[in-house]
Amino acid sequence: MVRKIDPRREGDTSGEPPNRNRRTVLQSVGTGFVAATIFPTAKADVSTMDANPESDPWRPEYHFAPSTGWMNDPNGLIYHDGVYHLFYQAGERRRRWDHATSSDLVTWTERGTKIPDTDSIQAFSGGAVVDSRNTAGFGTDAIVALYTGHHDDGTEDQRLAYSTDDGETFQKYENNPVIESNTGEFRDPNPFWYEPDESWRLVVSRVEATDDRPAGIEIYRSPNLLDWTYESTYVDEAGAGWECPSLFERPVEGADEARWVLPVSPIEHRSVEYHIGRFDGTAFVDEEVHSADHGYDFYATQQWGNEPADRDLLLTWMNNWEYAMEGPDPGWRGVMTVPRTLTLEADDNGLAVIQRPAEELVCARRDPVAELHSEPITPGRDPLDGTELAGRTLEIETTITPQSASTIGLAVRTGPEQESVISYDPTDGTLRFDRSNAGEFFGSNGTERETTAVELPPTDALDLRVLIDRCSVEIFAANGRHTMTNLVYPDRESTGVSLFAEDGVARVEELVAYTLSAE
Repeated sequence: MVRKIDPRREGDTSGEPPNRNRRTVLQSVGTGFVAATIFPTAKADVSTMDANPESDPWRPEYHFAPSTGWMNDPNGLIYHDGVYHLFYQAGERRRRWDHATSSDLVTWTERGTKIPDTDSIQAFSGGAVVDSRNTAGFGTDAIVALYTGHHDDGTEDQRLAYSTDDGETFQKYENNPVIESNTGEFRDPNPFWYEPDESWRLVVSRVEATDDRPAGIEIYRSPNLLDWTYESTYVDEAGAGWECPSLFERPVEGADEARWVLPVSPIEHRSVEYHIGRFDGTAFVDEEVHSADHGYDFYATQQWGNEPADRDLLLTWMNNWEYAMEGPDPGWRGVMTVPRTLTLEADDNGLAVIQRPAEELVCARRDPVAELHSEPITPGRDPLDGTELAGRTLEIETTITPQSASTIGLAVRTGPEQESVISYDPTDGTLRFDRSNAGEFFGSNGTERETTAVELPPTDALDLRVLIDRCSVEIFAANGRHTMTNLVYPDRESTGVSLFAEDGVARVEELVAYTLSAE
């Protein structure tokens, strides 16, 4: 039904250089546009959920996307006084920080540009903290953002801006940069509070080695967010080109211990990895490395560091630098994943990384549109026939036992000539997602953009939770142990859903489906 490919998607034949990324793309299109670029007036109190499916069939319903213009990496994720703050990279040719807020992680309000670029320095990615102890001297609970200043000559240094009015306005620190540099490929600072010695730490990417520093994730220490001292480098020995780091500690369920998690985005693989190990305040030492997601469209993960429920809540840009600037452009470009929680569990193979949609998403559910219990699936029988299961914004939870079938699966966003197919081969435990007939753009640009795959742990049944929005399909398999995130661009009329089994009989043990709405 679909061709098997390497789940890491290496060795593609797209014709793009292997390290094509947000920086080289920007440099290739940005030359000559500096003086001509005009930035929009800052917006305030603009809901991003006002979608018109007639004129804009791909605007997401319950994922964040800008109302207009370009968006890539999430930046500066903080929670303060009941509000989740999302800053993000905006500006297709010259980057700046724009801002959105939410009280429920489902409905978002745009707040406009908060850290603009200048004539010669763009505001590249970074992180933020709430300075509850006033260590920097800007005021108690000031929001302090660390970001990369990308100079027009390619130099990248680390800079600071702060807000004393809950993010409404930001001031750039008068003594910038706070970490000086005379080289490029040095970016994405992300600060966090280190409780054992009550001071700040920062991780930042040295994407390419210099004469005196290896490539990797550099760790700095500061008492006040202003004065930073280099501590160590977690070396990128494979030369994958890491960007967008963060570092946080998580308890291990099933064991009386904890581990530190370091997400990075390797440019070479256009993906996210979770490096898991130990951190003593000075150096990080890895023990395990896990692929964060097995889809194509998952890059630049960042964490809400002070989330009130003490859960590690993550957000990721849902796109791929290989084709991000080539896809459909309905007046906006860029969408975030749903916020996800990350849990570590001890198992026989070390640690399992469990990712699940944030529990707030349950509030977007409407009444169930379909429910199945212990129904057979055969090549000639789909138990969803006769149900009302259809739509552009759905959540489907199901458990399917393959029995004698050689392949089982679920097709979503189906129409006369379109479908996005989730299939499972029980003989080798491989889950695949095929978007070769999913609509516009994909399917005509090379097979490396069509099919993704992942091997699931041995099991007698396939467990799936599938989130469908107007331009995306997010798959959580094996109770969140494996995820696959992919963009799709189907026609508005492609709303069908079907179950299938090939060469035998399968059984859907349970299925429940909901329409999701942010209203």
